Amino acid sequence: MLNIDKSTVDFLVTDNMVNEVERLMSEHFPKIDVIIEKMVERKIDRVYFVACGSPLCACQTAKMLFEKYSDIACEAYSGYDFLDHTPAKLDERTLVVGVSHYGKTEEVADSIKRARNAGAITIGITRDSANTLLSEAAEYVVGYGAECIWEIHLMTTYYIACKYINALKENAEVTKILEDMKKLPAVLAELVVSAEEKSKELGIKASKWPFVYTVAAGPLRPLAYKEGIITMLEFTWTHGCMLNAAEFRHGPLEVVEKGVPYVFMLGTDESRATTQRTINFVKQLTDDYIVFDYADLNCELHPMLAPMVLFVPLEYFYYYLAISKDHNPDDRRYYGGLMKY
Repeated sequence: MLNIDKSTVDFLVTDNMVNEVERLMSEHFPKIDVIIEKMVERKIDRVYFVACGSPLCACQTAKMLFEKYSDIACEAYSGYDFLDHTPAKLDERTLVVGVSHYGKTEEVADSIKRARNAGAITIGITRDSANTLLSEAAEYVVGYGAECIWEIHLMTTYYIACKYINALKENAEVTKILEDMKKLPAVLAELVVSAEEKSKELGIKASKWPFVYTVAAGPLRPLAYKEGIITMLEFTWTHGCMLNAAEFRHGPLEVVEKGVPYVFMLGTDESRATTQRTINFVKQLTDDYIVFDYADLNCELHPMLAPMVLFVPLEYFYYYLAISKDHNPDDRRYYGGLMKY
């Protein structure tokens, strides 16, 4: 196993994560409340999120809130998808939210420029409030000044969605989500301490597998892509694919056999039965599977907060998967390298 200082690894749970989440809620949520008032005044009836990579997965999760709890149309686009197939409905009653940690992802900034030129309200969610492509392009900027990007991006987009849904018509489920978000710092602080050893054990186990299929459904599906594609491929150099549990029997079940490994993410929302059905099928044929179950964490938060909570044990898992393969998660061959993409 590679011997490195995990505090130096960029993608891991950060030491300041809890403080950063608390600061986001105390300093930036009130600023978002002002934007929500502008959205109400403009009678926003359509929301587009634009991002890439991990930020896009956070946006895809927040999109589900609009779909599940409101009649507000919402879509989450990768930057080039928004530019290549710009939606026809893009006007003064549209909100476009761009998310980029460093604020220098050109296709996200260009999408925000296009939306703003069309009259839409635009928000840039980024680390620095000024002097970046995104912060200069957007009408409103949430410059969060933090590094634990999954939690920050997810909480910021969730807050925008939940507050606007309730501003138009209060929903009891959405109110519960907002209330439970206040409990997240304490839950995350406990998990940072308690989740590491179990995830380490599982990461060592998975390091023996040459590839991994990652399976989830419902609000955990974007997190499964983030971890099972972005993190696993980029940071651990492990081959694999993310599969939607709702579609598992339409193709993927035919390759289930001994020696084919799976990582499942299991929530407590309505999709739990869908993913559990897939787990039940797989475990009849192979012992090479791991289940990360939101219910096992006993945090008693709303089911839609599962992506924020399961993130902690999953990040530890992929860290130990990488170093058990003697691979530094921060090593890159092509990303930001000499070869132009």
